[in-house]
Amino acid sequence: MMRRWMVLLALAALFAGCKGQPGSAGNAAPAMAEVSVDHKRAPRVAYEHAVEFEVPVGHTRQVYEAVQQSCAALPEQGCTLLEASIRAGAEPGATVRMRIVPEGVNRVLKSLNGRGKVITQSSIGKDLAEPIQDAERKMGMLTAYRDQLQTLARQRALDPEALIKLHRELAEVQSEIDNAATSQAQLRRQVDTELLTVAMHEHARAGQASKVGQALDDFGGDLLQGVAALITFVASTIPFVLAGAVLYLIWRRVRRGRRGAAADKR
Repeated sequence: MMRRWMVLLALAALFAGCKGQPGSAGNAAPAMAEVSVDHKRAPRVAYEHAVEFEVPVGHTRQVYEAVQQSCAALPEQGCTLLEASIRAGAEPGATVRMRIVPEGVNRVLKSLNGRGKVITQSSIGKDLAEPIQDAERKMGMLTAYRDQLQTLARQRALDPEALIKLHRELAEVQSEIDNAATSQAQLRRQVDTELLTVAMHEHARAGQASKVGQALDDFGGDLLQGVAALITFVASTIPFVLAGAVLYLIWRRVRRGRRGAAADKR
């Protein structure tokens, strides 16, 4: 008997040692990886990059803050934070979204190196050549029209009413020029900078464990709901059972009466 216990203890110790080795199947931390973006930029193309990152359990906030700090460390106007959100609970995770100069993309992604595992990574380019050409054409036409109006406004032969109409038209054209300039600036910004989104979540096993914990927490409530449903079912079937019993008794009495009548005839 003692030898059996010693063998069992030895096997348990061996199993625990294997389970605790780094990189083994029992290790909950994801494999670490380096993250980078390597692409040749094309003129008048707006680029967007997205990285889905898996971090070890309990490291979400640490990586979340590291990405934001690397964005803030870039020179002024080099990185603009557009979104930063973090969630806790059963499925912890975070999202950081920013607009960044091309040379700063890999500098921000470098903050992820060695902190987790890349699940998905994508880069998308949007061709803005035609919208930029249309904006330039529209700006040229508006500017030329404004110059013509300004030339007419310098003429002294205009009567006061015509001059008022001319200045009103100048104001409207200048407003259109300002709007066109804003649209051009937005297009240039999309081309001169790149959109980077880093979405992170904790290791899948942590999510599964949290689901098991949640299921255990809900066990009592689910059990009570099942008992309540059973009681409701039993209560709803009692009238049918009673009605069936009464009908059965009536049927037996009628059958006995018929048998007695048949016996008397014989």
